[in-house]
Amino acid sequence: MKLKTLVLAMSFTLPGLVVAQTVDFKTSVETTLSQNPQRDITAAQMDQARAAYDQAKLSRMPQFTLSVTGSHSNNALNVFGMKLQQRQATFGDFGFAEAPGPGSTSTFDTRPRDLNKPGSHNDLNTRVEMLLPIYNGGKVESFQQQASAMLHAAQQGDQAVKQMLTYFVYEAYEGVHAARAFIQVAEQALLAADAYIQTTQNLVRQGVVVRSELLSAQAHRAEIELMHEQAKNQELLAFDGLRTLMGWSADAPIDVAERVAIELPNLALDEMIRMAMDTNPQLIAMRHQVQASQAEVRLAKSDKMPSLNLMARSDWNDDTIGFSAHSYTIAAVASWKITDFGMTDRAVDQANASVREQEARMRAEEQKVRMGLLQAWREYQNGLKKVTSSQAAVEYASEAQTLITRRYETGVATMTEVLAGQTQLDKARAELVSSQFSVNMQKAQVLLAIGRMQHNQI
Repeated sequence: MKLKTLVLAMSFTLPGLVVAQTVDFKTSVETTLSQNPQRDITAAQMDQARAAYDQAKLSRMPQFTLSVTGSHSNNALNVFGMKLQQRQATFGDFGFAEAPGPGSTSTFDTRPRDLNKPGSHNDLNTRVEMLLPIYNGGKVESFQQQASAMLHAAQQGDQAVKQMLTYFVYEAYEGVHAARAFIQVAEQALLAADAYIQTTQNLVRQGVVVRSELLSAQAHRAEIELMHEQAKNQELLAFDGLRTLMGWSADAPIDVAERVAIELPNLALDEMIRMAMDTNPQLIAMRHQVQASQAEVRLAKSDKMPSLNLMARSDWNDDTIGFSAHSYTIAAVASWKITDFGMTDRAVDQANASVREQEARMRAEEQKVRMGLLQAWREYQNGLKKVTSSQAAVEYASEAQTLITRRYETGVATMTEVLAGQTQLDKARAELVSSQFSVNMQKAQVLLAIGRMQHNQI
């Protein structure tokens, strides 16, 4: 505790000292899931689907519209209609003042000026209207089913993205530990190479071996140095991947905690395949997309069905701002499209084709998941055997190299034999590290296929 406090204090007092933040696997995943832009994409998709679902539910509710219309006209019909709506029409507006009286020589062919040329008039109409859908051929229900399916598809898509990001984090996290194991292998090889050079230099001075043996040892060390640099570069690349996933800057100091061991469920292969078909979130999302396409077919077919809507309207008309003349209208509108010359049928055909496309995509994804699971499982089983074999190879190569080194020190063996033995040992150690990393990644791929790649379940 005192040491940790001292290090923190020095990090504030010494500008050149930067302390790397150590993150465990759980923290790495949680940070990634909270900051990675892929989650922002799926969150936006869920918001869109949720809004569409709410819109579908609310489409059953009545719609209220408020409108205010101001008119000014000298059209005879419009003016007469305005006055009627305003309850202002008089007998004089009909031109009765110009009608022929008793004993008049005029005829009823007289065109009354007050009726035909009434002058201009104003009207201010204030209207409140309600439109209530009663039945629309199942369109509202189909729209709601489609929106619900898309919402579930978006939610499962988000789960698929979360598990895929968790897999990528594990790959980078495990990659750091694998690279460090390779670094340790290279460092062991460097120590051995330095010892061979030191021993060879002594033997050259003693005249036991020729100088070419020393040159071979030095060349071998140069190759090991390159392997060491490559391993350190792999560690840097793994850290770069981890920082990118977590949304950290490229130069942010970071370190990882202990290695994470993945445990697979104790199930047979056929049981895992069934689990993958049932619980893989990507497959579930695609099944919901198929359901959404099927709802689109029903939505297209609803245009062939009759519709019934109820309308209620309240109007106020006046020649100025006011509510002096009120009227109301209630109407029920029923309609049924007789024919549109096949346009609706073509829309139904298009929707059916979309269903077939979605179903084909789903089947293709099922095959992909099944094949990926089979491949990961087979490689995992083979990897277990390879780990066991590599462990034995390291033991045998290490013992053999000890014997060869002793023979070389006594002048019995050559540097060529020593370097060949050391190369075999280095290769066995590297193969062990590689096989252990491969086994862990195959287990992660199995969990990803069956929908269990979650940091709280690993």
